Amino acid sequence: MYINLMKDDPIIADVRKAREDISKRFGGDMDKIYAYYKQEEQKLGKKVKFIRQQKKSTSSSKQ
Repeated sequence: MYINLMKDDPIIADVRKAREDISKRFGGDMDKIYAYYKQEEQKLGKKVKFIRQQKKSTSSSKQ
């Protein structure tokens, strides 16, 4: 059973809000968003990790 423990986490909410704001800033254009993050990497001298969201499985593997 999947339980979303981070649903009410304020830090996660802040991260999601920042991600949404950045997406709106660039009109959802992934090329512009990617370029923005690459520029931020250079400023910070650190790599930005892109993590894909996992899709929830619709079928149960346990029977």
